[in-house]
Amino acid sequence: GGEGDGLRGAWREAEHLLPLDEVVRKEVWEGSIPIRVELARQDVSTFEAPMPFYVQAPRMGYFPLVLGQAKAYFQNYVPAVCCNDREMWLEHKGNALKWHLPTGVLFDLHAHGEDLPWHLTLHFSGVETKGLLPYEGDVSLRRHFRQTLKQATSMRYGTCKRVNNLSVAQMEQLWSSLQENKFESFTSVNSELLKLSTPGPSGLTEIKRLPLRVYLPHLPSPIQQPFSPFKEDGRLTTLQDVLMQILPGLFEANRSSYAKTEEEGEDAGDDQRPAVLVQGISPPLQTPVLWLCQQLAGADTFLYVCVIPKSKEQEVYAS
Repeated sequence: GGEGDGLRGAWREAEHLLPLDEVVRKEVWEGSIPIRVELARQDVSTFEAPMPFYVQAPRMGYFPLVLGQAKAYFQNYVPAVCCNDREMWLEHKGNALKWHLPTGVLFDLHAHGEDLPWHLTLHFSGVETKGLLPYEGDVSLRRHFRQTLKQATSMRYGTCKRVNNLSVAQMEQLWSSLQENKFESFTSVNSELLKLSTPGPSGLTEIKRLPLRVYLPHLPSPIQQPFSPFKEDGRLTTLQDVLMQILPGLFEANRSSYAKTEEEGEDAGDDQRPAVLVQGISPPLQTPVLWLCQQLAGADTFLYVCVIPKSKEQEVYAS
């Protein structure tokens, strides 16, 4: 019975966290970032440089979905030969931004706490030295989106059957709802991927691993480790559990000093703690990851957790 007790204990808590909270999900979906895009000086081929281009970019979307407008705006200022999708890339303070990550994740990683609008530079040359995935237009993004959706689903359920079972029309609906920023159309398909097929505690055993990726600004790729939604004692896995296991140097070392300061005031320990962001929000570290995965995941159903070190010393800990 030990395992059964753990499952029953976990279910008591999980039962209230698993249903999709459409109010929270809609609010997250509606998050957007005002962006100011200027054309890179070395790409201007005209006497006068163009004025910057302003766009409101949905956090849940991807840069290429809004860059079409910017490209059209700048195309008369760029040599015709360069003005194509393959050459296009965005830069923020010397960092080339990865087009395949959600816009909100890129903002949290690179510009947390900065003034808005977010200032970016659009380039039409030099992409080959930037270490970005090759971009061949819309088809690259769609392919990547489907691939990450399958990866997240197979982590979650141990198989990507749910994605493979989507009809062509459903996949198309998922994609066009992202392009057109339509929540109702998105959630009707997305919720099919998140709802459990069996009610009660046995439903919880359908979730094998939490589809979670942890990003740090100075690391080239995310940290991904398998975490079960609940522990053997029946308690749900929290954000703190995950971070202490993945980044012990950052979260373990500070734990005792946080414990002391929490009595003095909820946020007293936050000054030295790395910022932890999910969809631009800093959730309490005691939040069960299962709830975050249901309500705050990206459109590809991965939960993106951004950890922003406060100092160079913390970066070293995290490397």
